[in-house]
Amino acid sequence: MEELLELIYKLDKAIVNVQKFSEIGDKILEILSNKISIKWMSICIIKGDQLLISAMSSKIPSYFKEGELIPSKGTATEYVAKTGLILYEEDLAKEQRFWTGKYHYESGIRSILRLPLIFEGKVFAVWVIASDKPRAYSKEDIELLKLIAFQISPPLRTFLLYEETKKKARLLETISKLAKVILSEVDINLVFQNFAAELKKHIPFERLSIGILEGDKIKYTTVSEIVQTGKLIGTSFPLKYTASSWVIQNQKTLIKKDLLKEKEFLLEEIKVKQGIRSTMHVPLIYKGKVFGTLNFSSTQVGTYGEFEKNLVETLVSYISTLIALVYLYSPLYNHLTEVYNRRYFDEKIDELINYYNRYKGEFVLSLCDLDNFKTLNDLYGHLEGDRCLKKIAQIIRENLRKTDFIFRYGGDEFAILMPNTSLKDSIKIMERLKLAITKKMKDKKITVSIGIAAYPKDGKTRTEIIDKADSRLIRAKKKKNLIVFMD
Repeated sequence: MEELLELIYKLDKAIVNVQKFSEIGDKILEILSNKISIKWMSICIIKGDQLLISAMSSKIPSYFKEGELIPSKGTATEYVAKTGLILYEEDLAKEQRFWTGKYHYESGIRSILRLPLIFEGKVFAVWVIASDKPRAYSKEDIELLKLIAFQISPPLRTFLLYEETKKKARLLETISKLAKVILSEVDINLVFQNFAAELKKHIPFERLSIGILEGDKIKYTTVSEIVQTGKLIGTSFPLKYTASSWVIQNQKTLIKKDLLKEKEFLLEEIKVKQGIRSTMHVPLIYKGKVFGTLNFSSTQVGTYGEFEKNLVETLVSYISTLIALVYLYSPLYNHLTEVYNRRYFDEKIDELINYYNRYKGEFVLSLCDLDNFKTLNDLYGHLEGDRCLKKIAQIIRENLRKTDFIFRYGGDEFAILMPNTSLKDSIKIMERLKLAITKKMKDKKITVSIGIAAYPKDGKTRTEIIDKADSRLIRAKKKKNLIVFMD
């Protein structure tokens, strides 16, 4: 009896001192290895109709992985959880009563013992012990393990509750931080980049994107990526080629742990070639309908599990409405080019004038008009013209600072407001932009003419500043591909 008490004391102490529940398996195996033949063990935690494989320790290859969720239906663990009885399968080579037996046997396991872990009259987990030898456990072994299971159940349950509480606290803290990020900006692109940077502290990804449903297609409107594609922003794919089709149809999160084994959509084939191995797609819901997906991609296998899923689904409840309003209903955005519209330009320039009139300082307005755009429209049609406008808007975004504001001013004309910027600095920025457009639109023979006006040097009212920039733009257009910034 004294030996038994010492054994239980060691097990209880080990459970209390480990940092993570997943480490408990190795500690138990270390303590029991001199007493009982154990080649593989795990603690299967009951999660509704699923089982979480945890505290796994293995001296032989294992089909199941630490942290993996599997359906409980039809498993031996489900039987133990429902009956509260010990289950001993003496030789898997002769009999496999449950579907999990096949995988255990193929991994080299011959006998397997399952003991219920009970707290307050309820099975919360099942302790699974296995050997590579048939009939490895005697009646005495089973009685000993039964007694140990009874004694370690309370500390194990307490440890699990502690870990769940810590996760909830982390979740609430993350939600609080990200909610502040979401509410801190009007510009959805800035919101998304800040949101992505904060989210990456908690969930790993090499690419994060927002896909918006457009009929039978999905359009990728905003992307934060380490694995570069160079073409994803503004790209539309037939919905049927993407995992988002399943998410939208089922209104549920879809996790792919290994695309090499689970790829079923054309876009997943492309992702595998780019080095992506696991993904998570979360539905964006507004007024009860899915209007898009938030998409995570990782270069590692098995990156996304229950914790990541629960965290993102909670966060999406905060960001979904914002995304819907910006992309579906916002009166401040031009949805073709995904920059601000003329209405918001009028509001913003008045806001800047009022601010700098009160606190002093300067800002610059640049009006940009595309050269040869009408010819392109006449030759290739309006669809090609729309694609050209979207590409130009993207080039402008790439060559400006995060503090600058871009607007579709009308037709093929864009306006740029540069707060706290001198005329000299704005000219350098516009030169860089002009060269970028000339280079990237060379095949379409599109260039840009630019007229610049500075506050307060060129005017102190909205009308004065716009008129000055417009008159300089007219002069620039006469020669094309020119910047005019003085009279």
